[in-house]
Amino acid sequence: MSMVIIRADASSTIGHGHVIRCLALANALKENGLEIMFVSREHPGHLCGLIEERGFTVNRLPERTVHTSLPEPMWEIDAQETIAAISSTATKPSWMIVDHYDLDHRWEKTLRASVENIFVVDDLANRKHDCDLILDHNLVTCMNTRYNDWVPVTSGMLLGPDYALIHQDYSRLHREARIRQGEIKHILIYFGGADNDNLTGRTLTAFLSQNRPGIEVDVVIALGSKHAPGIRRQTSEHANVHVHENLSSLALLMARADLAIGACGVTSWERLCLGLPALAVILEKNQQPIAEELNRRGLIKLIGHKESVNETVISEYLSNAINEGLNEEWSKKCHMVVDGNGAARVCSILTITADSPVRIRHASLEDEDILLRWANDPLTRKNAFSPTCIDKATHRKWFKSQLLNSNRCRFYIMETSEGVGLGQARFTLCEDSWETHYSIAAGFRGRGLGRRLLEEATAKLREQEGPVSVFGRVKQDNHVSQKTLESSGFKAKVDDSKGVITYWKEL
Repeated sequence: MSMVIIRADASSTIGHGHVIRCLALANALKENGLEIMFVSREHPGHLCGLIEERGFTVNRLPERTVHTSLPEPMWEIDAQETIAAISSTATKPSWMIVDHYDLDHRWEKTLRASVENIFVVDDLANRKHDCDLILDHNLVTCMNTRYNDWVPVTSGMLLGPDYALIHQDYSRLHREARIRQGEIKHILIYFGGADNDNLTGRTLTAFLSQNRPGIEVDVVIALGSKHAPGIRRQTSEHANVHVHENLSSLALLMARADLAIGACGVTSWERLCLGLPALAVILEKNQQPIAEELNRRGLIKLIGHKESVNETVISEYLSNAINEGLNEEWSKKCHMVVDGNGAARVCSILTITADSPVRIRHASLEDEDILLRWANDPLTRKNAFSPTCIDKATHRKWFKSQLLNSNRCRFYIMETSEGVGLGQARFTLCEDSWETHYSIAAGFRGRGLGRRLLEEATAKLREQEGPVSVFGRVKQDNHVSQKTLESSGFKAKVDDSKGVITYWKEL
């Protein structure tokens, strides 16, 4: 059985988001037969107990502060302790998943010899990584190029809300989530696991000042929150306000709510998945670009940064929302962004092999964005005959022309059974032969899928066109593509002076 190690921490300072989203992925991996072990530090407010309750082994690292008295840097200490944890398993993990803002390429490079592959989950795009795969499920400007300078050109990049790691409950509820409109009858208040500034209490004060006993309010607080006694006193005489603690998931409360008030962390994607409109407050600096983009797209109404948000400001936003009611377009836009299948998609990426079930389909206009991302992947551009990145307008014009030219172009997408795109193969008719261009999405390279793609795509072409000749041109230094073509039955026939090898195959 393959093993996956997950390095993630939670605390009353950094919050619970890193561990919660890793738990969502761990559940998906476990369902696919992988063995999971968490490595997590026992900071105050850690979630090691919750991880164990969910059925996972936890190797607990001792609490350490940044101002350690030990001579080694913190990342080096952490790397040594993590390697020791891995050594205790007596097996080499297939993946190390690291979700930690304080760890970077130095830590990852040190771990290289102890694991087969490294997968980084990040939100910041502010430090170098030595990884095989990186995930950032956020929406920010220039998302597709955000990590180009921070990861190796060989690293796969999983970017955007399609890969949001949220609990499987949300996927089930997404399909039946109602579109909110009109009167607000239920409100959910939740500011995450590190609400040290008591935004929960401020929001409660703002709501209670509205004197709306007909509106039901669910308030969720972190287990052991220092503000819990005060919040309970605030709500003790209000029958319409219900306080919850130590919940395994917010999904049912979100499904019931008409409006949420909270932070811009992991719960943003949970709310969006269920089409839940939200008034949002920025708690940490790293949340700002995400919050601003969500606000720009009309997916949240941004109240502001916590330092400038008081009870009066919250009350004004809340009063406007209650008095105006909800426009159904807001909820519809939210519901379209996240489908809740991110953990399943990532799981398929981490576990896929050349023998996994795949399907081949024709490319469509809906594939434009992902094809542009694949085309501008650094390694793809390096191996292309024209290495310059392609702008969106140029790609759109070209792509539409390819789809319209159906007599001379066959454009296929290979994807998993969950609909995750693996790569593309294009055949263009040149006189009496078809020239092929293909690429595997970065997150799937090195698993024998290039050969699988070529074999599946050429079989599809043969089915549609009958017996034909196919050729592909490859740079002499592109040894991976040469091996892929040769293993798929292509023969090298031309080796010209321009450093290009041409491969041919009769179908």
